[in-house]
Amino acid sequence: MQEHLDLSAEIYDLLKDGRQLSISGITRELKARDFNEHRLIVTGYLRALKDMDYLNEFDLSPSKIYTLKTDEKNAGAFEKTKNAKTADIYGLVGEKISKMTSSAIRLETAVYIFGVLFDRPCFESELNAVGIDSNQISRYFVSSSDSSNLVFKSKSDYKKYYDELPSIPKNSPAYEIHSEKLDPDFLMRAVNILSTLLKDEIDVSDLVSKTANKSLLDF
Repeated sequence: MQEHLDLSAEIYDLLKDGRQLSISGITRELKARDFNEHRLIVTGYLRALKDMDYLNEFDLSPSKIYTLKTDEKNAGAFEKTKNAKTADIYGLVGEKISKMTSSAIRLETAVYIFGVLFDRPCFESELNAVGIDSNQISRYFVSSSDSSNLVFKSKSDYKKYYDELPSIPKNSPAYEIHSEKLDPDFLMRAVNILSTLLKDEIDVSDLVSKTANKSLLDF
């Protein structure tokens, strides 16, 4: 399902600004974006979007030409699917860390995982999105000394990300983690979450042994 959400967002991106493309043109440009779908699948998908009244279809023999409906509601629907994957990652991480009994460990784990995934500081609004509210974050910093905390408020120029990331409120502070303080137990918990997220997205069942059931802790 997620693949289809991505595909509809890519089609929107290809056809926005009044572009008109044939099935061959759309298929070709999708392949350039690493969507290697067969032409017949793209054709069926375009017809479905046309039937849902998202696209216009014109006959220009021997081709069919597609354009976007000039309708803000339809454009909003495409933008919603484009943002679905981002929304999902917060929900997925939130679900994984919700089982942790310590709010401090949940915060530290989320900051570390988002730092690894996004290669940038983690914003407070992102922590809120995984179920860590601002009061919990404040308590984290007042409950112990700065020297003992894994997480610290980012001192880098994180405000530059506000323009690049429109979903981040401009007053949202950013946090990083002292990587030199991470112990093996913390890293193992984070790796287990990251590996679970990866397996949720990629079907590796054909590569998993049916005769043994080992976790990362077995190695």
